[in-house]
Amino acid sequence: MPTPPVAEDPEPAATSETALLAAFERRVLARDEPVPVPMDAGSLRARIRAGLAGRLPQPGRQRDRRRLRRMAYLCHQFLAVPTLFSTAPELAAALDLSPSGLTRTWRELREAGLVELVPAGTRRCYRLSRAGEDWLLAVVKGETPPA
Repeated sequence: MPTPPVAEDPEPAATSETALLAAFERRVLARDEPVPVPMDAGSLRARIRAGLAGRLPQPGRQRDRRRLRRMAYLCHQFLAVPTLFSTAPELAAALDLSPSGLTRTWRELREAGLVELVPAGTRRCYRLSRAGEDWLLAVVKGETPPA
């Protein structure tokens, strides 16, 4: 039985080595590129919740996940509008809260230094404080928020 012919041209091996080297070089260059941060509403709120859990004081009790979810929802709303009414019916309905429950949530955000009260006639409005803006921007971008 005849033996199959052996390729005497070293070119195919060199080509595969060149391709291998090019693939390795792309992998090494890509390792330092930042991983894209998801920007959908669910991912943003999850990052805001995680940021809030690290920022808010934990006075001897486990932070309620529903409360963090509510605060994250309010912070997420500030991405679209600069000022929110403290007892807006649509906010209370979206969070399934009474106006007094919403007031408690605003108070916690205010005590954490993230929002500030802005009087608007007979109503009360909240807006992000300077520290709150810096914090929210860092959290949303996936960076380490300022202390």
